[in-house]
Amino acid sequence: MIKLDWAVIWDIINVLIFFLFLKKFLFKPVTEIMEKRADTIAASLQDANNRRMEANKLKDDYEEELKHASEKATGIMKEARERAETDYSRKLEEAKADASKVILEANKVIELERKKSMESAQAEIAGLAMLAAAKVIGKNVDEDTNKQFLGDFLKEVGVSK
Repeated sequence: MIKLDWAVIWDIINVLIFFLFLKKFLFKPVTEIMEKRADTIAASLQDANNRRMEANKLKDDYEEELKHASEKATGIMKEARERAETDYSRKLEEAKADASKVILEANKVIELERKKSMESAQAEIAGLAMLAAAKVIGKNVDEDTNKQFLGDFLKEVGVSK
């Protein structure tokens, strides 16, 4: 049979007590620290992942806003161009209308001046005709008769036009 020595039993008991002591005061705190460290790392990784996702979402939002801003700027520029073209066309039409008015007024002034010069020429011709008629007749008639002859002459000339 196996003979047990008390020294071996005490060594086994000491190893068991030492193991329980180490388990209670060393393994358990080290395991807790390792678990806390693992939890902290997992939380940090999760936080980093959440922040990355949030950053990607913000980036997408900013890109969308930039796209809308670009489209809006293009629309504003197009609207400004159209407004400028409309203003240009309106100003051009106004200028043409003003030019037409000036030309029309100038034509009226020219026509008025032409009529005045025609009347002046007719009066001068009539005076010369009266002077020639007086020399042909050989006598000078009075002012009323001159006016009557002049009126008749102008009526004839006016009819023959």
